[in-house]
Amino acid sequence: MAAPTLGRLVLTHLLVALFGMGSWAAVNGIWVELPVVVKDLPEAAAFQGLLLLLPSLPSVTTGGAGPELQLGSPGAEEEEKEEEALPLQEPPSQAADTIPGPDPEAHQLFSAHGAFLLGLLAITSALTNGVLPAVQSFSCLPYGRLAYHLAVVLGNAANPLACFLAMGVLCRSLAGLVGLSLLGMLFGAYLMVLAILSPCPPLVGTTAGVVLVVLSWVLCLCVFSYVKVAASSLLHGGGRPALLAAGVAIQVGSLLGAGAMFPPTSIYHVFQSRKDCVDPCGP
Repeated sequence: MAAPTLGRLVLTHLLVALFGMGSWAAVNGIWVELPVVVKDLPEAAAFQGLLLLLPSLPSVTTGGAGPELQLGSPGAEEEEKEEEALPLQEPPSQAADTIPGPDPEAHQLFSAHGAFLLGLLAITSALTNGVLPAVQSFSCLPYGRLAYHLAVVLGNAANPLACFLAMGVLCRSLAGLVGLSLLGMLFGAYLMVLAILSPCPPLVGTTAGVVLVVLSWVLCLCVFSYVKVAASSLLHGGGRPALLAAGVAIQVGSLLGAGAMFPPTSIYHVFQSRKDCVDPCGP
């Protein structure tokens, strides 16, 4: 099998990028307009259930031989042709003398070090994919629709920016990741307080309030996105089992976060929305 050419690699990366862009454009476009459509459409809350039908994005990794969609384990035929697909790889007889022993860091990924990274992924995913999105409208809409719109759009833009930052400057220190996580939790706690105090949070009706809530959302999502990318990169040394465990941690954390926020938002109505043309914060 011939090695993939540069043009083929570029085309494959472009198609994967367009696939991801299309899926995220649909999700984010609906999310931005969700307060309006839920309020005005006759389907109301039922409309949100349709979002569950949107397909999730497969995880994409790029290896030395080109892009690879991790949709399953390679088959027996692929393993047999691995030597042909990788022309720079030495034959097994020669590679046995040159390939170094197992990476000690790969073994540590499944010890306390790996458990910590997986727990960090689960916690940050629970916050960014379950807890915080559930209160975003409650924390932003009291400051106006513009504040909500900016928080959603700029927050989504902060995610890829943080990923690009992690590609150039990667934090490998566990203490550093803990510090960044605590910083993100500080911003998240502020946003949670705003949601609890809705519809009359501090600085409502002021420019300072709008700036603070938008900036808090952007920085919170940026920090948590960087932490998730850094933790996933550190787990990458463990190979496919570590990446699979990382994916499970992300999905389980997201599920727990969303499940934890369902009772207070949809059953007990702990958070109150601000009504249009009504000033509940006036004298």
